[in-house]
Amino acid sequence: MHKDVLEIAYRKAGDIQVEEVPYTPDGMTRIIKILRTHGIREVFIESTGDYYYPLYYALKGAGIKVNVMNAYKIKRPEPNKTDERDAVWLLRIGETQLFNPSYIPEDDFLALRILVRERMWLSDKIADLKRKVTSLCWRLGIRIENLSSILRSRKRRRILLDILNGRGGGHGYDELSGVVKAVLRRRDVRAHIMILGIYLRTIDFLEEKSAKIDRELVSIASKFKGQVEILMSVPGIGFTLAVGILSEIGDISRFPSPSNLASYAGLAPVVHESAGKARLGGASKKSNKYLRRYMFMAAMTAMRSKSPRIKALAERLFSRGKHFKVVAVAVARKLLTIIWYLLTRNVSWSEENFSKIVKFPRRDGCKISVREAILILERAGYEVRLKRFGEKS
Repeated sequence: MHKDVLEIAYRKAGDIQVEEVPYTPDGMTRIIKILRTHGIREVFIESTGDYYYPLYYALKGAGIKVNVMNAYKIKRPEPNKTDERDAVWLLRIGETQLFNPSYIPEDDFLALRILVRERMWLSDKIADLKRKVTSLCWRLGIRIENLSSILRSRKRRRILLDILNGRGGGHGYDELSGVVKAVLRRRDVRAHIMILGIYLRTIDFLEEKSAKIDRELVSIASKFKGQVEILMSVPGIGFTLAVGILSEIGDISRFPSPSNLASYAGLAPVVHESAGKARLGGASKKSNKYLRRYMFMAAMTAMRSKSPRIKALAERLFSRGKHFKVVAVAVARKLLTIIWYLLTRNVSWSEENFSKIVKFPRRDGCKISVREAILILERAGYEVRLKRFGEKS
């Protein structure tokens, strides 16, 4: 599979035929026609980044069973590599039925995966920008108590920017000394303030997009409310993490045991055995990196919770001299094992001397911007006129 062409291999009267088809809508239509002509109802495609998605959805929409194969697991042993040989090898691998295809979740789970992954990416970007804002404030010689809490509030961010730009408005600029005002007017300082303003406005923009994703998450996750609430009952897991963990796990019945789930998340050691001698390695990186990250985040929060079970586990490992990250991975593995039992038995977390209030977010309780509220009203047929507070009609 290439971004421009597709190499397909199929059997015709027992013989293997190979064709090169352009990766275009017409090319995919031709592939579907070939499959229907020869009565082929099942195909095997290689998971090559994002390139396989258009073909996957086209074949799935045509009623053809699509098996997505992990390229690492079906690697050809021969040194010579061509697209034609890869297509033939994929056909033969598929005919043997020796390899399990990659798990592709159903549409709702897939939508949740996409949204949570993007939500986490936005959170990372917002955190990076806030660190840059803090660094710029130090360059400007600004030392503000509780700066991190100020950056969490959009209103306070605007007040900070107004003061630096000389727009007093009762925010404290008028009380600044003449020396400080002169410094704020210097060209190099103005350059820093301009960059600071860009960062603060970008944070506003990203937070608005995050809130939009949150509303969509609540809407889709309501179909799995019971499972999400079970996960939210676990120490260290809130709504977003619960939805992310559930979307990455998918159908819990596909994991026969907690060990299988831990291995899927990369929280189980790799075993190397030869001649009767076994050696345990570190956690495998060939796993679901998103689920591993969610569980690590949950473990970090759970270790600060009041759960006696989690605190006892962490303290026992710390007493043995284990590193903090080793303890966090062990707690993540423990939580994931418990999650397997909770989802399998359809029960919530229960523990003495520990209780957690689980509240599934309400869609009508989500905050929206004024602009979005106006658009909703206009789409409903209302005419919206804005006026300043206290202004006469």
